[in-house]
Amino acid sequence: MTDTMPAPASSVAASDEKSHSLYHEEQIHANEDPEEYRGPKGVFRRLGNKRAWRRFAVVEWTSIDPVPEEEQVQRSFLSVAFIWFSANVNVLSFSTGTLAPTLGMGLRTSLYVILGFVVPCSLVPAYFITFGQNLGMRQMVHCRYSFGYFGASIVALVNAMTGFGYTILNAILAGETLQAVSPHQSLSATVGIVIIVVIALCISFCGIRVIHWIERFFWLPVLISFAVMIGEAGTGPGGLHTLPSEPAPGSRVILSMGCVLAGFQMSWSASASDMSLYLNRRVKSWKLFVATFLAFALSSTSILMLGASFAASAQTIPAWSDALTQNPSPGPLVNLVLSTRLGNFGKFLTVLIALSAVGNMMATLYSLGLCCQTMFPPLTALPRFVIPIVAVAIILPLAIVGKDSFYDTLTNFVSMIAYWTALYVGVVTADHVIIRRTRFSSYDPAIWNQWRLLPPGAAALGASILSLGLVIPLMDQTWYTGPLAKNVGDLGFEVGLVLSFLLYLLLRPLEKRVAGR
Repeated sequence: MTDTMPAPASSVAASDEKSHSLYHEEQIHANEDPEEYRGPKGVFRRLGNKRAWRRFAVVEWTSIDPVPEEEQVQRSFLSVAFIWFSANVNVLSFSTGTLAPTLGMGLRTSLYVILGFVVPCSLVPAYFITFGQNLGMRQMVHCRYSFGYFGASIVALVNAMTGFGYTILNAILAGETLQAVSPHQSLSATVGIVIIVVIALCISFCGIRVIHWIERFFWLPVLISFAVMIGEAGTGPGGLHTLPSEPAPGSRVILSMGCVLAGFQMSWSASASDMSLYLNRRVKSWKLFVATFLAFALSSTSILMLGASFAASAQTIPAWSDALTQNPSPGPLVNLVLSTRLGNFGKFLTVLIALSAVGNMMATLYSLGLCCQTMFPPLTALPRFVIPIVAVAIILPLAIVGKDSFYDTLTNFVSMIAYWTALYVGVVTADHVIIRRTRFSSYDPAIWNQWRLLPPGAAALGASILSLGLVIPLMDQTWYTGPLAKNVGDLGFEVGLVLSFLLYLLLRPLEKRVAGR
């Protein structure tokens, strides 16, 4: 957030609408020969000219190349923040919140744990998003400056798996919510999943400018729908309420839920800067940081708490409890609360809540294409939007198969994300904050794809691998409980974050001394 690179006056004077050069329109126009494109034959020549076609294409063709400073013409930092607001005000956040009572936590404890973990974890992606503005680099490309050219491919692989997983979870939730709202559940969850995935794919085609525009307003109708849901539920014994006696959860339960929340929130750190690439460098980075932090913290905590409140109250309301147990997703509960008295209007609001998953999926699919190109550099020869098409071909069958074991999948998947994210955040934070002293001028954008000039990455990979030696014994999952976790609970995320941070600080100077870079 400090040491922001100065921007030329020409980039400041240009407006978003008139000077955006994502597709290098001026260069394309300058290289075209007017004589060559005149007459009937010229029409066909123009159609066969890839560069000329790209000039008018709706979809975004950009790859993982750093964005030049002259192309960073966006001036509204709020539009960047609203992306994250729309990405978190959705049915996945609501469903994740319902996990707290199922793990044995009372409502009050659930709310405190959500607040205590989500708010500090929101600081990390909010800080990492400033990298995109000040460097013009995608998050996984920036990762090369600590993990190295080849080490970043490993990180990108794990991040791609994370993107696949979240997209699958969103598709399952949205599809089953659409099924719940259809008459007599005539619309199958499979069809609902296909509808949601196709919508998200089409929007992600169009690139970051379209995503910015849609996400700026996408959260509002969803938030209104959730507000109406609260009003329809009411308070008291038949609505939202606290139980007369709540269980006193032990440290294992609290830490397990904390691991889920950390994975849910901090996983955005691996794609945060992808959304701020075109923000002008004259915009104060602290404004972007504060706005993004508030967007993350407010959107996530509110919907997570809402999910926890409904799940806790459902324990003494048979109709709500039946709705939650008849389907692995909260779709039937949402539809029950909204449509009981509101009828078709309530069903319409339920559909909006189902579609809220698109706000999360479109950003994930966009970053997924960039992530895969970083993982396997030859893919940069393809337009970015081609990769999400292949990804969707993989996501659809997995979502359809996995819909019957949603809650087990959600708990295990999000918890596992927290472990690798902690290692990644620890290394990148140590490199940028301590070693580079937050100076963006210490990065050389010209070597972003030169593996011989980038750091070897041995220090980052070594710090991550060594940290696993203590993280694994501290893991507490349904399929594995480490020997240390049996006594203290799941501290794998916290220990991994601190240990990778410290180990990188010890190993990086040694790596630089040996390799000279």
